[in-house]
Amino acid sequence: MFATSTVAAIWILLATGSFWKSLAWTLLILIIFQVGYLVFSFALYYQFGTKRTEEKPNTAELTRRDGGVSS
Repeated sequence: MFATSTVAAIWILLATGSFWKSLAWTLLILIIFQVGYLVFSFALYYQFGTKRTEEKPNTAELTRRDGGVSS
């Protein structure tokens, strides 16, 4: 995130020639990055939580001494 915002700040500075515009756009980019990270983290957390509750429990199967499964 630091590298991307630095590249964007330099790019905007070279494109506009204004330090203050570059600073404002860089802050906007950092805010967008943080919001995106937060949304992505919540999505992963929600997906992980619902995936665990939807899984069926593994039923233990009885095995015979010869390695076969008894029915």
